Amino acid sequence: MAAIEVIIADKDELPAAQRFYECRGYGGSPIQAKDYVVLAKLQERIIGIGRLTQENGLLWLRGMQVDPQFQRAGVGTRILHLLSVEIGGRQCCCLPYTHLVAFYRQAGFVHAADLPSGLADRLADYVSRGLQVVAMFRPGQSRPNNSFKPTLLRKAA
Repeated sequence: MAAIEVIIADKDELPAAQRFYECRGYGGSPIQAKDYVVLAKLQERIIGIGRLTQENGLLWLRGMQVDPQFQRAGVGTRILHLLSVEIGGRQCCCLPYTHLVAFYRQAGFVHAADLPSGLADRLADYVSRGLQVVAMFRPGQSRPNNSFKPTLLRKAA
């Protein structure tokens, strides 16, 4: 079997990445050109994805998806690792399913107690739709008060 590559998507791969989301039934916002997208690929087939996006002054880790055939094989961990490198010392938030809390903790995410409005609003919306999610954030290492501040993402290569 060929090796699985985990790469930073270039702009030409974004339409295929969006199709992967659609095939997986992901209902989040569409990929934007400014997003930082990481793909797991087996030969040319996308088997996993994750992205960072800037929304309402917050850096978000969104849309972690792995083809069920490749789940529990380390693909998601490899995607999360590459996203973590890009996050660096910045603050970042996410709304994972409750059964994935330990997975996100491995990348330094913790339960969010004092939620900024963008995170609180999205959490309330997801919960009202019956989703079993929790608010998590990764504290910024450059600011001792861990307040959420706008950050800039670099565009996909």
